[in-house]
Parts: sequence; structure tokens; C-alpha cells
Amino acid sequence: MDIEEIKIKMAWKGFCPESDMAGKKVRMRLNQWDFYESEATGLQIAVLPGIQAIIMNFRGGGKFRHSPKYADEIVNGEILCPQNTEAFPYSEPIEIFKKDEELRNFISKIRRQYDPKKTTSFLKPNVDGEILPGIE
Repeated sequence: MDIEEIKIKMAWKGFCPESDMAGKKVRMRLNQWDFYESEATGLQIAVLPGIQAIIMNFRGGGKFRHSPKYADEIVNGEILCPQNTEAFPYSEPIEIFKKDEELRNFISKIRRQYDPKKTTSFLKPNVDGEILPGIE
């Protein structure tokens, strides 16, 4: 597969890639942290317009902005990339997913959205002491 084929195959279309792999079309909405978050799975994507759509290694909690803004309304064919650093731009050096299997494996390691009624055993504090779900 050459680089142009990878770009086309891994270009983000503004919908949840995790849901897409399950055959569902789910919108991603801007949340309070300026990430696009899947309304179904909590998967979050940080967007560098026209360049990268970085899949974050933790899920959102459904805290969306009051005025809805959806990714599929502004998408510019950004390339899907994994988060590999904690600081902006979140993918440094730049990595891109080359195969569906790489994307599937990365997403499968992102813990499920936090539910305080079930358990807190998988939570870990981030650098600011906030408790957020993270990668296993």
C-alpha cells in the first residue's frame, strides 16, 4: 500500500471510527475540552484542521458544549493518528494508522467510559491530579 492509499483509507470523515468498525454511523460532537467526542462511545479526537485527527487515549464523559458543533460538518480529510504524548499536539513524532488492524488495536486498549456506579479501580490520576480513565 503506498502513501496515497493510506491517506485515503485513513482519512477521517468526521464520524466515530470505533462505531464505524461496528457498522454504525455515529456523530462526534465538540465537548468542553475542545475534543470531538463520540455520542455513543466517548471516543475523543483532537483535530489539527486539514492535517491530523488524533485519537485520544482516554474517553470523554459526555460533557458537550451547550451549542452543538459536529465534526462531520467541518471535516477536511484529516489523517487518523494515535495520541502518543500528553502535551499538544498529542502526536509527536507524528504517527499515522496504516492499517485497520492498527486502528482497531489502539481503540481496543482505550478503557471504557467511567461509570461511578460500577467501579473506580481502573482510574488513575493525571499530572494535575484529576482522575481520568486511561489506557490499560
